[in-house]
Amino acid sequence: MLQAQQALFQKWRKEDPAIITDGLVDEQAYCSSPIRLLYLLKEVNGGEGWDLCDFLAAGGRPQTWNNITRWTMGIHQIDRVIPWADLQEISEKQRRATLKTICAVNVKKTSGRHTADSEKLVKAACEHREKLQKQLALYHPDVIICCGTEWLYFDHIYERKPDWRMTSRGIWYVREEDKLIVSYLHPEARVKDCLLYYGLTDAVREILKNE
Repeated sequence: MLQAQQALFQKWRKEDPAIITDGLVDEQAYCSSPIRLLYLLKEVNGGEGWDLCDFLAAGGRPQTWNNITRWTMGIHQIDRVIPWADLQEISEKQRRATLKTICAVNVKKTSGRHTADSEKLVKAACEHREKLQKQLALYHPDVIICCGTEWLYFDHIYERKPDWRMTSRGIWYVREEDKLIVSYLHPEARVKDCLLYYGLTDAVREILKNE
């Protein structure tokens, strides 16, 4: 899995040395996690030619990755309702331990700005459709969390019409043969972190319980 990821990006970097590689942080940790989680994001902000996986293995940064750490902790313990007091403060040590269990894939592999440009995202998804399909096929996730990217996933990367379903609290999702795809917010959305956390984990709990 990791070797295939490296081979894919070696070819990709020959075409564009500026790309920021991403995906699987730690193959053993990911494969041994109770639920294999893939986060589909839009793009990173800043730099070129670096590796997001190395950045996450070192703990990332609180912005974006504190909430993804919380989400991952909650989904990995989906039968337990974790009190917010246990999640309010996230340390670098917790990020390092938790983020190595995930896959993080950006649709656009070059840096953007604080607010993503939709036209550039569509262009990246369409121009690199085949590569993105190959990358996503490597990981066999149990759950994909689309962080504001479900339209890119279905409309432009795979070009197929999904069979959307909705939880009792209004979270949209698609159940495919071997995975669950959840339409959710970006981890830096202007919503209280506690609401972002329980909104997602409650939805995943309901879906897994009912199916």
